[in-house]
Amino acid sequence: MSKDGRSSELPARIIPLATLPAPSRGFEPTVQRITFSWSQTPELLTNYFAEERSLFLLTQQGGGILYLNAAHPEIPPEDETFHSSLLSHQETGTLVISFRTEALLAQLPILSGLPPVTFQTRSGPGRFLFAICDLIVQDALPPPPSQTRTRLLKHLTDLLLTTLLDALDLDLSAAGRRRHRQKHMRAYIETRLHEPDLTPQIIAAASGISARALYLLFDGEPGAVAGWILNRRLERIYKDLQSPELVSMNIAEIALKHGFRNAAHFSRRFRQKFGMSPRHVRPKRQMS
Repeated sequence: MSKDGRSSELPARIIPLATLPAPSRGFEPTVQRITFSWSQTPELLTNYFAEERSLFLLTQQGGGILYLNAAHPEIPPEDETFHSSLLSHQETGTLVISFRTEALLAQLPILSGLPPVTFQTRSGPGRFLFAICDLIVQDALPPPPSQTRTRLLKHLTDLLLTTLLDALDLDLSAAGRRRHRQKHMRAYIETRLHEPDLTPQIIAAASGISARALYLLFDGEPGAVAGWILNRRLERIYKDLQSPELVSMNIAEIALKHGFRNAAHFSRRFRQKFGMSPRHVRPKRQMS
């Protein structure tokens, strides 16, 4: 038995690597509470952006929002109702997480092309994020230098990323990234289905990827990229042909509206997909 009471037969304690302090991925997070109305005086936030730092603004009841740069406060987020609720609660005090923009975009580069991201703070990971930040502004962190402080700040940045992933419904696995790219690529193509000259090569060039990468995203789709485009056009046309509001529009015009310039080619493809001619899909006109 050793002097400190431990058996000399026991091996020396081995500290797992997971328990050692780890850097917070270069985020260099800081947390503080502000009491001014940041939506009415956005210029008060410019000092953060001038230092190339992004901001998480969190209210306990109204939710939170991510601003990447000085232009973001001027851009309405996609969920305007949620944004209105957030603004209505800012007077009760807002917690601000400031961190290096470069570090965040290194983890989630997709954020650079999105409007401000909003998230809940009454449930989900946003609630945990608010609670931890509230403790930090109450001086709950150990003073530096401290291994415990370093690890807690790393947990803060991990929770920050989890909150964003949850808000965006993202999955960072290989399959999740592929599904996300597929979703956004298809959404982009949907906005250009009316263009007769839309081709995989044009889509790949506009998206900044190779044609091969584009084809891989549509692997498993009948007819690959061109086949998916064809099916979506035909499905849109079928819907329009059944619409009473478009009954005065002739079939060739509807086909052209969705990217078909050749009426004969369109009719053949339509019959192949639906087993009937386009005119048999149209509702019968009511006799006056």
